[in-house]
Amino acid sequence: MARAGRMGAGAGCPGVGHMDSSDIVALIGAAVAAAVAAGGAYAHSRSTLRAAARLIYAELSRHGTSVAYYRKYGHWDAAAPSRKAWEDHGAVLARRRNADTFEAALRGYEAVELIPFLYGGAVSAATRDELVGDAAQRLVSAIEKTGAVARLSSDQIEASTRRLQSGGGVAMEAVPAVLRTGVIPLALQERLTEERGAPLDFGWPRPLAARARRATRTRDSVGDAGFVILDAQHEDSADLDRFAVARAEGEDEVSDAAVNRVYDGIVATRKFLSEVFHRQYVGAEGEQLTVVVHYAEKYNNGFWNGEAVFLGDGDGAVFTSFGQGLEMAAYHLLAGLPELESLTYFGQSGALNTSLRETFGLLVKQYALGQTAEEADWLVGAGLLAPGIKGVALRSFKAPGTAYDDPVLGKDPQPHTMDGYVVTGRDNGGIHMNSGIPNRAFYLAARGFGGHAWERAGRIWWEVLTSGQLGVEPEFADLARLTSRAARARYGDGQRGAVIDRAWSRVGLPPAESPRRTPSA
Repeated sequence: MARAGRMGAGAGCPGVGHMDSSDIVALIGAAVAAAVAAGGAYAHSRSTLRAAARLIYAELSRHGTSVAYYRKYGHWDAAAPSRKAWEDHGAVLARRRNADTFEAALRGYEAVELIPFLYGGAVSAATRDELVGDAAQRLVSAIEKTGAVARLSSDQIEASTRRLQSGGGVAMEAVPAVLRTGVIPLALQERLTEERGAPLDFGWPRPLAARARRATRTRDSVGDAGFVILDAQHEDSADLDRFAVARAEGEDEVSDAAVNRVYDGIVATRKFLSEVFHRQYVGAEGEQLTVVVHYAEKYNNGFWNGEAVFLGDGDGAVFTSFGQGLEMAAYHLLAGLPELESLTYFGQSGALNTSLRETFGLLVKQYALGQTAEEADWLVGAGLLAPGIKGVALRSFKAPGTAYDDPVLGKDPQPHTMDGYVVTGRDNGGIHMNSGIPNRAFYLAARGFGGHAWERAGRIWWEVLTSGQLGVEPEFADLARLTSRAARARYGDGQRGAVIDRAWSRVGLPPAESPRRTPSA
């Protein structure tokens, strides 16, 4: 379809060119000096040794999750790693009998901050891989030593370090956009890792040389088929030529229910775009659409990497198959629309990207089922949560913040108005959280018009998306203003023309007076 996304925020170091080893040593030395000074400022901390170690361990472990993802996918989830636990409690570890733990923890924080700097292009690839491998081991040592002082079980400590040791010294896997378009945000995956006491399956690459290439039909064998579904058989490689064709456009049903569900989702998405908006392609025009099912072992996500959609089966304990539901299939397929790929995937523009994909994903489902706005459930990922998880879906358009409330998942964090807007550097600037605001605006507009949502509200949203007026870094206020203008052009200034104005006003963004926010807010 289209090209892969760019590396995540934080990968570079502005103003820094290529550096030699002496420069890097100097950088690390400066970090050591700053951290020791910070430790001295908190010399009178009253926290107990064990409590301090637990807090620092938790912070380092969270950073370990981020580092593991970054080494694999090139995505850093925050502008800068947090040192709050270290600054508040690090001095407690400086007591003489724990000097080695203090030093190990300090080296661990250095490692966390050094890794994105190295991937930013400061050194050659060969030097980078060697230094990153060493840094990862320093982080492992820090987690192990603080975990021991905190008196945590060896199993819990091993679970926190396994993902870092698994990727030791390897170059990043060629799936740079997994978190760029993944439906499960990193923050939620981190929470699941902590709550379950074991890391989620990050899909670390296995040695491919030892695995025989399958002697079954490949994509080349299906000729001019408009789309093809591949079976990864739980491999986590991004090499599509390794996967056998499970079903191609025009072929009969197969015995694999997951393949058939995805097939139906592709057909429904293409039919919707063709019949409603007269768009004859899902991604880039003229390119074959590829979807990979059964990706990795118990993989808890789905994503678009610029070449294909990859869908995991879920672990069965928290999530089921990510091919569940027409709206979920459409959500992943629509990531390849050129109009959506052009939107910067951070802050409000990233939240709009997420919201627009979910909006048209729900319209695909409603169109296939013949539902009106009043009849639809307005749920994204209904059926995705495993039995026993307290929730109805991944997200709700009708009532953002109510999709789930579970001891493992936590509570759905989506705000439903601008009063609850989350200013954060995590989750690519809150793209999965703040998308609830434009989601609810669309729901209110659809209900305000009544009837089938794709006929009025959906048509206006599509018109704005494909008009080229959004640019590459639109804010919520831009979509509010443009959809309001489109509605009045279509329906005049009467009651129907004002439906969209009322919808945006109820989420705190009256179109005529909405102030602009910076894209990173």
